[in-house]
Amino acid sequence: MKIFISESDRQSARRIALKNIARFFNIKNWETKTNEELHNELNSLKDKSAIQIICLLKEYFTAYDKWFEFYQKQKMIEEQKGEEINLNNVEQKELNDLINKREDTLNALQEEFEELQLSDYNRKTFGNDILGTLKK
Repeated sequence: MKIFISESDRQSARRIALKNIARFFNIKNWETKTNEELHNELNSLKDKSAIQIICLLKEYFTAYDKWFEFYQKQKMIEEQKGEEINLNNVEQKELNDLINKREDTLNALQEEFEELQLSDYNRKTFGNDILGTLKK
């Protein structure tokens, strides 16, 4: 099992999600802030839609981290043995479950974020007149 995911890859995935959400919620200077700073500022938001997005973001990060940890564990085993290893059936199932959870949580986050963006667009474009709003 060749493993090419690194900690910088993990941080990059976090960065993309945090920046997109911070930009949407008008976090000042989001471009120059660290992941930790963005995470802290987003967690301080009290808007109902922000809280929902942050909850989904945390679920995604948790799922991503579990998947990442699985790979890091396998990488360490391969390095210790000095050879590439194949996963047994139990390990393969665990990996598949971790991938599915990671993808499911990412999809849930993306869907909620798209819905939020559409609602924001409708509010800015049409105000409270719901007759002209766009639906997904």
